Amino acid sequence: MLNYREINYSEDVPEIIRLLRSSLSENHTESSFLWKHTESPFGKSYGLLACDDSKIVGVRMFMYWDFYGDGKKLKAIRPVDTITHPDYRGKGIFKKLTLQGLEVCLKNVDIVFNTPNENSKPGYLKMGWKNYPTQILFKVALVFPFGSGKSRLNPVATSALSLREVDLSRHGFCTHVTQEFIQWRYKDPVYKAVNIGIDNEEVIIIYRVETFKGVKMLVIIEALGKKNYRSLALHRLCQYHNIYVVYYLENNFTGLKFSIKRNKSVVVYRNDKKNIIDKISFSAGDLEGRL
Repeated sequence: MLNYREINYSEDVPEIIRLLRSSLSENHTESSFLWKHTESPFGKSYGLLACDDSKIVGVRMFMYWDFYGDGKKLKAIRPVDTITHPDYRGKGIFKKLTLQGLEVCLKNVDIVFNTPNENSKPGYLKMGWKNYPTQILFKVALVFPFGSGKSRLNPVATSALSLREVDLSRHGFCTHVTQEFIQWRYKDPVYKAVNIGIDNEEVIIIYRVETFKGVKMLVIIEALGKKNYRSLALHRLCQYHNIYVVYYLENNFTGLKFSIKRNKSVVVYRNDKKNIIDKISFSAGDLEGRL
């Protein structure tokens, strides 16, 4: 008979990683799992396991997340890192883990959201989740090397980024970006960052440089600062790298021409206690697969 219990981080992680690697991706490691679930400034994740005697056959992690806006902080939970051992599928383990975990976590949060793929999305909708009300579009744009005006660009390690001079006010609720969050979330050296000054305004852009079908592009992960300055800062970043193809989340920039739709992101939610879902905006970093 299966039994369900909370994760013991000091003992269970190696076996969980073996299960995740066997069915999902070889990219799962103990260090990445602990970074994600024990080092987050939003709090240690709640984890629930399905076990056959002492063998772990199902995992469901519930990651805490904070949104901030209008001077208020809201607590959220996002179910992630879900796996059922192939020999135990079709026994309702996924549903049991999800509902039992939510029963515990909902006592302390204002909303639940998740970013499933198109294959798993129908299962969530059957369990009462709803679609995020706004389409989330990723685009590719060609940015011409002009329009940034006089500006100052300073490359900086994400661990050394300072938010003191950056206007972090945004419309509605966004991920609560703090110094601690930046240093945790963008710890991986794959992320690059610049601080760009334009007309006494500061903009921070966090990004990756990638090659797609032989073409180099800037993948914009996070843009902080007044929205009407972000596009100017992006032009300056393109000049700095001599790369003029940009992949970005549509709602993070205005006025980028010569763009085409590339992908869309799927977000579902439930238990919106304060009726705030239409006030929440995401960054590309919020929606990355590593979360």
